[in-house]
Amino acid sequence: MSDSIITFDNVSYKYSCGTIALNNVNLDIPRSKKSVILGANGAGKSTLMLLLNGILKPESGSLLYNKIEYNYSKKKIRVIRNDIGILFQDSDSQLIAPSVYEEITFGLCNISNNKDWIKSQANMVIESFKLNDIIDKPPHQLSDGQKKRVCLAAIVAMEPEVIVCDEPASNLDPQSTEMMFNYLDKLNSQGKTIIISTHDVNHAYEWADSIIVMNRGNVIAQDTPTNVFSDNELINSSGLKIPSIIDICNKLGIKEYPENIDVLIKQLKI
Repeated sequence: MSDSIITFDNVSYKYSCGTIALNNVNLDIPRSKKSVILGANGAGKSTLMLLLNGILKPESGSLLYNKIEYNYSKKKIRVIRNDIGILFQDSDSQLIAPSVYEEITFGLCNISNNKDWIKSQANMVIESFKLNDIIDKPPHQLSDGQKKRVCLAAIVAMEPEVIVCDEPASNLDPQSTEMMFNYLDKLNSQGKTIIISTHDVNHAYEWADSIIVMNRGNVIAQDTPTNVFSDNELINSSGLKIPSIIDICNKLGIKEYPENIDVLIKQLKI
């Protein structure tokens, strides 16, 4: 892929227990696009995402960010982690500060002594993520939706180029899920590269620019949502389900799949 921001070059990773999580993975993450990683439990999704951020180091092979190979020295990997922010599935494992404001400024204080800049960055995300009413509250007393917003706000404050989210809608109600994806859409419209993992094939179909399918530590497909989900053999072999919109189209004999359910409804009304 000519305009990729992150490249996996024959990357393998094995845990100390002997489990092979990734097996010679070759993958290009498209720049400024929304990519969704799909796969059954144990497919390697979470491992791949931890490698993206440099939390894990490949056993063999290499990763490249903006065509430059990852350097895992303490100084260099900190730069990678600033540029590639990661939102964990479990917010409680990411929250470390005694207040929301301190959570947002924690990373900023680690990269700068400029108090005016830190305050400016914090105020920017507090306003953007609508956190004004909770900035003094302890993060662990917040709702799951609020925790996710605080974690994402703290990441965005660091001005990363890439945002990686492991199950961003995990434990969220429908309203909070919609809000989370609205934030991700806005960030993508600003040029950010967004990479998420999810089990929600319906959301993946309507939201993603690129779908990456994993199975037993291998990337077995990377294509548009329509091409991925119209491949029945691929879907069956990877343990995924067909999105409802494609299932409906198949049952109605509609050959060209619409991009979302609203478009399908308009087609049916015609």
